[in-house]
Amino acid sequence: MQKNISKDLYRLSFSMKKELHRRIFIGIINFILIFISLNLVLSFVIYPVQEQSDSMGPDISKNSLVFVSPVKGTCDRGDVFLIDKNSPVENIYQKLLSSLISFFTFQKKSYFNETEDLSSRMVLRRIIGMPGDTVYMKNFMIYIKPQDEKHFLTEFELTKKSYNIEIKKLPQNWDDSVGLKAGFTPVILGPNQYFVMADNRYSSFDSRMWGIVDKSELVAKALVLYFPVKRFKFL
Repeated sequence: MQKNISKDLYRLSFSMKKELHRRIFIGIINFILIFISLNLVLSFVIYPVQEQSDSMGPDISKNSLVFVSPVKGTCDRGDVFLIDKNSPVENIYQKLLSSLISFFTFQKKSYFNETEDLSSRMVLRRIIGMPGDTVYMKNFMIYIKPQDEKHFLTEFELTKKSYNIEIKKLPQNWDDSVGLKAGFTPVILGPNQYFVMADNRYSSFDSRMWGIVDKSELVAKALVLYFPVKRFKFL
């Protein structure tokens, strides 16, 4: 009798241990799957970016949080994009390694800078000029002549997006060669070329300093401003 009870207890103990091991294994697999799925979403579908400066004010103020998506789709006039003007990636192997590292660190690190937040190397800017456009600026206002059109119109007359820009009235004897330009002569954009601007025209770096931006430099499209909550808006 006692031997039978011992055998039953042994079988029960073995069965419970086996079930425990099975549950632990399933739990580990589920954790790995969730981790990979979340990273896939954050790498290839949508991820948050914090605006580091006042460059996109007044609409996207400093420390605002914006969801962006590398699934860019169309690049339309007035769209806000995350732009990387300082990427040191030069060849396909470096690009692959950098992508893998950013994938497993939730977009926080890159191969080329192990301590710098990846998003801090990038900036949010608005597309003003499209391929084929002729663009010039006067008193911080952009004027655009689309391809095959005869007349220049302001950026607000051409875009379907609603946004605000921040400009300041310049002193009468302002030297346009010092600091950021309040105006420039017409620039013609070629295929896959874009002219991007900060909404804060008075104190921000954009195509006035960088020059024309290639489509490959448009990293991710801004979709929605979600923090501060009271300023929630689709971009």
